[in-house]
Amino acid sequence: MTVSGGASKTMAPGTTDTPITKLSLGRRLLARQELTLIGVLILVGVLATLRNSSFGASDNLLQVIRAAVVTFIVACPLTLVTIGGGFDFSVGSVFTLGGVSAAYFMTHGIIWPLAIVLGIAVGAVIGGLNAVTIDRLRVPPIITTLGTFYFMSGVVILFTHGIDIAPLPTQFNSLGTGSTLGVPNVIIAGILVGIAYHLVLERTRFGYNVRSLGGNRLAATENGIPVRRLDAWLYVGAGALAAFAGIVYAARTGSGQVSAGGTSVTLTAISAVLIGGTSLFGGIGTITGTALGAILFAEIDNALAVAGIDALYSNMIIGGILVFAVAADSVRRGRMFSLKR
Repeated sequence: MTVSGGASKTMAPGTTDTPITKLSLGRRLLARQELTLIGVLILVGVLATLRNSSFGASDNLLQVIRAAVVTFIVACPLTLVTIGGGFDFSVGSVFTLGGVSAAYFMTHGIIWPLAIVLGIAVGAVIGGLNAVTIDRLRVPPIITTLGTFYFMSGVVILFTHGIDIAPLPTQFNSLGTGSTLGVPNVIIAGILVGIAYHLVLERTRFGYNVRSLGGNRLAATENGIPVRRLDAWLYVGAGALAAFAGIVYAARTGSGQVSAGGTSVTLTAISAVLIGGTSLFGGIGTITGTALGAILFAEIDNALAVAGIDALYSNMIIGGILVFAVAADSVRRGRMFSLKR
């Protein structure tokens, strides 16, 4: 390749001619978005504490983190799916099905550890079916997963007859309500999932391939990346973790709830991913940003509740933030592409 000044350099096979400085600028833009989210979190916290000092109490802040964890567990694999250029609307119904499936198994003689595994397996199978439909039948991801969402929502109602499944074993419930070394088990689960997905995305060939897939699917195929296999793993992971999050919620509440999950979990998880800096167009995103997005949602809901403000305002605020985040992503991508020209 020839560069300015007539000098030439040899590029490694499969690499691009984008200067490292330009790539690092893209990373700095991402970092700035995460720093902005931290600033917003602090601002909301200060305003909520000024309105009602109980918001800043340690017990209340712990409640905020607990509320964010379930969304974060769903959003971690969803971040990878979106970075890879895909989309998954089905996570809300898989969340519900995972919780009620595990609860059903436990109330029908299956020991709770095995019931958890089976509940996660149910979610993984649904994710695999999504991948097959998308890659083999070439149905767009948004149509496939939206169809799965509605279909599985109906399955849950038929399966449970609209009745929550309870009671559940005490040992299982303690996973959701208990703590280890003073840290709630639910938060520990969220931290472990977050660390695992961060390492996969940032430190493995799999994560590199996911970014390549979302950046340019055709180029990824031509460079030998197994696109269909990668898609399969992404959607299987999304289904498995959505079901796991539903099981965590069942442990917190002591029952497999038919009304859990659904549209609210789907939209909250997707919004946390996008607000956290993951590009709707693929190729860009971080698990750290997603964590901050999930915490921001939980903080806003809690702050409004503590301040005695109607929860309807939460939807308005979150909707406005979401539109702003997607607009910011469009501007950011425009700047990055202009640097490459």
